[in-house]
Amino acid sequence: MLVWYQPKPNEVNFLPWIEHHLSRRRSKRLFLYGSVVTIIMLGLVAFGVLYVNLTHAQTDAQWHVSQGMNQLQAKQQGLWADSLEQRHMKLGQVIKAQEQFQAWLPGQELSQLLMMLQPDQQLNSWHWQPIDAVHQVAFAVTGHGQWQAWWQEALIVWPSMQMEALGAEGDGWRIEARYLLSQTSLPLGDAVTMPTSQSFALQLTPAPLSAGVEAEPISSMTQKVAKYGQGLEIVRGQGFNVKMQLDSSQWAGLAPLPSAAGWKLNDLSIQQIPSGHWRVSMQWSPNNDNSPPYLLRPAPSVVAQALTRDRIQHYAQARYAKTLPTQAKAIQAELANTSPLHNELQAEDIFQFVGYSQQQGQIAVAWVKSLVNGRLVRVKVGDLLEGWHVSAIGPQGINLTMGQQLLMLERLCLTGVCQK
Repeated sequence: MLVWYQPKPNEVNFLPWIEHHLSRRRSKRLFLYGSVVTIIMLGLVAFGVLYVNLTHAQTDAQWHVSQGMNQLQAKQQGLWADSLEQRHMKLGQVIKAQEQFQAWLPGQELSQLLMMLQPDQQLNSWHWQPIDAVHQVAFAVTGHGQWQAWWQEALIVWPSMQMEALGAEGDGWRIEARYLLSQTSLPLGDAVTMPTSQSFALQLTPAPLSAGVEAEPISSMTQKVAKYGQGLEIVRGQGFNVKMQLDSSQWAGLAPLPSAAGWKLNDLSIQQIPSGHWRVSMQWSPNNDNSPPYLLRPAPSVVAQALTRDRIQHYAQARYAKTLPTQAKAIQAELANTSPLHNELQAEDIFQFVGYSQQQGQIAVAWVKSLVNGRLVRVKVGDLLEGWHVSAIGPQGINLTMGQQLLMLERLCLTGVCQK
């Protein structure tokens, strides 16, 4: 009969100690696993509670932000409504300044070139044309003597200028050149920096205002070009074209050019003809490019406007003085041979020609006395005398025009004999 019994540990049998050690390790592992599972479960519960709290906090924050935006918009809409008239006025000022800037810019460039010409030089043609984001100016100048010094001075003013042709013109020379005037080189006003887009930024801006473009821009342009007087050739279509001839007394009227909201100048061409007049051609087209206000440039100052007019007038007077000897003979012949027309007015009824003066190198002037108020006035060609335009001055008398009416003032004969 076999009997199994649990052996007792002794110096020879180690099995009971090993089994006891393994049992203790097993119980420790079970305790460790249970602790880990408990910690994980507690972490999940804590994360769930935190997530719920964050969700509620986010909902509350969004609700407060929405309420704040509604309040801000309500207040700002009230401010916009109160400032609507002021904003319309500022927008009108910006548009007006932009129109004046575009109207004065070609005249400023032309006057700068005319001021650089020497007494023995003459402008034959001048062409202004915008190309994309730049303006191109082409001109032709004739003169006598050395041309290199003048060309170097012109290059300092317009570094991008290129010579197209250089040749002989009579006993002198002729230069044809062109240059580009970039938008960045134009005089800028105070630029407005556009705000950068950011996350969660509140973009509260008022509704855009209308530009206030005139209902009949062609009619407005027609009224503005009427200042050039008779001899206008106007072609209306999708654009607006004007051709005319200007004498030296009207050259300064090119600054400023006619302009209107919604129109841009596409072409300005000036050519001096043998009679001394300027043949001028202008072309405008509708402007659909609504530039943002921060790119608009201010109108030139009053000083810059006066300087532009003075430069053009100075050149006109210089050209008139050079052609004065031949014109004086023509005026004398005209005053001697012209008989009064049926629609002419008699000189003794309004004015009296008192005197004539001409110094070397200067424009001739005359003194006229008004028989209505007894006032003595000094006039020159191009002046206005009580609504009459002084068209010609000579030693034997002057011519005054008003529309289609002609008034001839002849020299008063004190001795009864006048030498023609």
